[in-house]
Amino acid sequence: MIRGVFSGDAGQAALADGPCTPPHDAASAARVLSGLRGGFIEAVEPVDAFRRRAGVPLTDLGEVTLLPGVVNCHAHLELSHLAGRTVLGGGFVPWVKSLLPLAGADTPPEVRAAALANAARQLAACHTAHVGDITAVAPAAVRRAMQGASIGCSHFAEVFGYRFITPGGEPAAPADTAALWPRAMAELAADNLADAPASAPSPAHGAPFPVHPDAALAGHALYSTHPVALAAARRWCERNHRVFSLHLAEHPDEVEFLTTGRGALADLLAVRVLPPGFSAPGMRPVLYAAELGLLDEGTLAVHCVQLDAADIRLLAESGAHVCLCPRSNAAINVGTAPARALADAGAPLCLGTDSLASNHDLDLWNEARALRDLPAGRDLPPAALLRLLTVGGAAALGRGDIGSMAPGRRARLALLPEDFSQALGTTP
Repeated sequence: MIRGVFSGDAGQAALADGPCTPPHDAASAARVLSGLRGGFIEAVEPVDAFRRRAGVPLTDLGEVTLLPGVVNCHAHLELSHLAGRTVLGGGFVPWVKSLLPLAGADTPPEVRAAALANAARQLAACHTAHVGDITAVAPAAVRRAMQGASIGCSHFAEVFGYRFITPGGEPAAPADTAALWPRAMAELAADNLADAPASAPSPAHGAPFPVHPDAALAGHALYSTHPVALAAARRWCERNHRVFSLHLAEHPDEVEFLTTGRGALADLLAVRVLPPGFSAPGMRPVLYAAELGLLDEGTLAVHCVQLDAADIRLLAESGAHVCLCPRSNAAINVGTAPARALADAGAPLCLGTDSLASNHDLDLWNEARALRDLPAGRDLPPAALLRLLTVGGAAALGRGDIGSMAPGRRARLALLPEDFSQALGTTP
């Protein structure tokens, strides 16, 4: 964290340490972070050296503390136009029943664009550097909205269902990687090619077309995607050095379905998803994911609410990153993730807002406040919360260019809110 001085001339930024930053000493008080053209931090150097080299004026921002831009690891931005239109408070199945007809309806492009512009403004207002977004129907629109707000975006295109077809329209086995590719991946590839035809990437290993550099296959959930398809998508991500995202242990209905094959979720899935003769695995979600080989350091396990002690231990031992979405969980009413127990077990944690169809806003600071105020997260130190917002999020998304203020990192920075500043003792 750095006391702020800033210059916006010609793309320059200089952010100087000040006396409110702990720990501070003579060396740190004289340092400056300088971000030059291209939006990256160029150096950490003495203020006087920066003045001589850059030749730009420095403007004091006052008694503020600067830190890396926050990283929102889980969102569904293409659902932004559904804000306030879903059934909340009754659990997962009533919520998803209200969501499906809305999400499946044709949305006028101008309506979606306006909702995405609002979502981008919300993300920018809380100084979001990067967002991990689940995409299915409007990836190009999301990409352009994030580009317009100078917010980085990792696109997770979900593999969904139990029936797959080849590009030629023939039935395919779920292990046939060519049949797994969601339409969203093709749309992102085409949009990327349209933007930069001369620099289009080569096809990734096992992909039928050039893949957007920030796109990856993802699994929807253990109950909604064929287990062989999940494993195939995970292997593709591993071979191509992409993060694999999966909704995991989000709600009691998921646990009931996977362990017994019964319940409200089973009834819903039987109508439109499950194949004839489906048999539940008879395991809790985390154990089942581990059995399928889905959990390791390259996995982003989202929600992780319905956990017992064995689940917590298994997640921590796997090295999978756990993305907590406390406000969405509370709004839908699916329970509370055991954040402190996960942290104590050594599971790497990060934060996500989920969608505006299940949350009030996309402000990650509000997500951290909600976690801080829950019994399960109340004992997390303020510094640990900041790690979830920054370093933890960058690691979870596999991003080495964000999450800290160091040479070579993107110069996308945030202001520490006053309540966090007071808790950390950085307020003078």
